[in-house]
Amino acid sequence: MAAAAGNLPRADPQPVSTGTLSLSVAPGAELRPAAESDCAALAALARSAHSHPWTERQYLDSIHAGHQCWLLTMPDGTAVACCVLMPLPDVFEVLDVAVSPQWRRRGIARALLKAIFERLPGSAETVLLEVRTGNTGARALYRSLGFREDGLRRNYYPAANGAREDAVLMSLPLR
Repeated sequence: MAAAAGNLPRADPQPVSTGTLSLSVAPGAELRPAAESDCAALAALARSAHSHPWTERQYLDSIHAGHQCWLLTMPDGTAVACCVLMPLPDVFEVLDVAVSPQWRRRGIARALLKAIFERLPGSAETVLLEVRTGNTGARALYRSLGFREDGLRRNYYPAANGAREDAVLMSLPLR
């Protein structure tokens, strides 16, 4: 699978393009870079999607740090999904992915990630991420996109009742 993922068409190194993401389950959805004015909506989306969500300030800090913060909205402006990537010289690290609970299990995350990966500059060699060991759905999605599991980070994530959960380290070669 990694070989197929490595053949994703990607843009030349240019400013990030925007546009409409064509999804049969979400006609008219728009994928665009998030702005500072979107941070409250991003935080609300994260609160609905994660047990330990990012705050409005964390999204704002990411935008100010130059991270790629993507937002998928419906024609009425409703935030459906988001993704934050940290660019490094030849690597992009996925820091956050959130899909609104009422939009899950419809292929939104897959379409979102594929569209974003296709927009990465040609100099990008690898996409990295970490995911909770217990998030079997996300791990299966990432594997189906060509990610491989590279290792484990013990006690990385906060969990319920003060416990900790391991993170699985994953990578997607783009070349």
